[in-house]
Amino acid sequence: MEQLIQQFKNEVGKSLEFFKNELSGIRSNRPHPGLLENVKVEYYGSTMPLKQMANVQVSLPNCLIVQAWDKGALPALEKAIQAANLGVSTANEGVHIRVVLPSLSKERRDEISALVKRKAEESRINLRHLRDDVMKGIQEMFDDKKIGEDDKFRRKEEIQKLIEDFNKQIDEQVKKKEEELNQ
Repeated sequence: MEQLIQQFKNEVGKSLEFFKNELSGIRSNRPHPGLLENVKVEYYGSTMPLKQMANVQVSLPNCLIVQAWDKGALPALEKAIQAANLGVSTANEGVHIRVVLPSLSKERRDEISALVKRKAEESRINLRHLRDDVMKGIQEMFDDKKIGEDDKFRRKEEIQKLIEDFNKQIDEQVKKKEEELNQ
C-alpha cells in the first residue's frame, strides 16, 4: 500500500516538474534562460540542446546573451534560435549572440496566456489519470481483502488531498506566468 502511494507521489512530482519545465520554455515579457535552453542545435551532424553547447545569461532589460563554449558554433546556435520561431531577434557579435525579446503585443500575450492555460489543463488531466490508477489499485486491494474499508477511504482521501495540493501548485505556476506576461 505504502509503495503504491509513494509511486503515485513520485509520478505526480515528475508531472509537476515537467509542467514547470514547459512553462519555463514559454516566452514572457521578462527574459529567462529557460526560453533557449532546450532549443535543438544541429552541429557537426548531431542534434543537441543549446544548454549543452552554451551558457545563457540574462542581460537586462530585454536581452539574453548566449556564450558558446566553442566560438565556431555561434552560426549554428544563431540559426537554431531563429529556426525555433520564438519571436526574438538575434545578433551574432563574434564572441556571443545577443537575443533581443521585443515587447509583446496584447494579442500575443493573450495567445501565450491561452497556451499556458492549455498546458495547465493537460497537466491536470495527467494528474487525474494518475489518481484514477491509484484509486483502482486501492479498490483492488480492498476487493482482495488486503486492506479494510476504513483504510481504503483514508487512503482515497489522502490521494485526493495530494491532488488538490498539486492542483494548487499548478494554479500558482499559471498565476506567476501570467504576472510575468503582464509586466
